[in-house]
Amino acid sequence: MSFIYVGRLDELKGIKVLFEAWNMMGESAPGLMVCGMGPLEEWCKDYIKKNKLANIDMKGKIENTEVKKLIAQSDALILPTLWYEGFPMTIVEAYSVGTPVIGSNVGNVGCLIEDGVTGWKFETGSSRDLVRTVRSIKNYDLSEMHKNSFKRALTDYSQDNNYKILFLIYSHIQKETKRVYPRH
Repeated sequence: MSFIYVGRLDELKGIKVLFEAWNMMGESAPGLMVCGMGPLEEWCKDYIKKNKLANIDMKGKIENTEVKKLIAQSDALILPTLWYEGFPMTIVEAYSVGTPVIGSNVGNVGCLIEDGVTGWKFETGSSRDLVRTVRSIKNYDLSEMHKNSFKRALTDYSQDNNYKILFLIYSHIQKETKRVYPRH
C-alpha cells in the first residue's frame, strides 16, 4: 500500500501527527510520499533520519499536474489537519482521480469524507487513531472506494453541478431581495 500527503509542512496541518503515526508502525508502515514545503521541512527530514523511516519519501514542491498523478497512484490521500479548514481542494483533487481520503474528523475535512465510502476519518490529533485507520484499510474493497470517490467528484464537485448550485443560490437571493425590497 502507498499513501500521500500533499500540503504545507506545518504543525497545524498535522504533519507531526502523520510522522508520529508512521514511526509507531515501524517497519510495517506502508510507503508515504510527502509533497510540499513549509516551516517544518527540516524537522521532517531530521525526524525521518533520527527514526530511520525509510518508508517516507520527501518529494518537496511538485507541480500540480504531477501531484495529481501521484495522488491517482496512491491508495489514499492523508489529510491530518489539526484545525478547521475552509474547503480543502486536496480532497476534491483526490476524489477527481478516484483516490479516497483519510482525514482528521474536524470541520469540513470530516464533513467532506463519508466514512467507509469515500475515505476514512480519524480522531483529530491522534497518531494512534491514524495508525488504527491506516491498518484498517485492508478490510475494505479499495476498488469500490476508488469508484465511490470518483463518483463523488462527478456528482458533487463537477463544474456543471457547481454552476447549477450557484445559479440556485443567486435565484433565491434575487427572489428574497424582491420580496424584502419590492422597488428593486
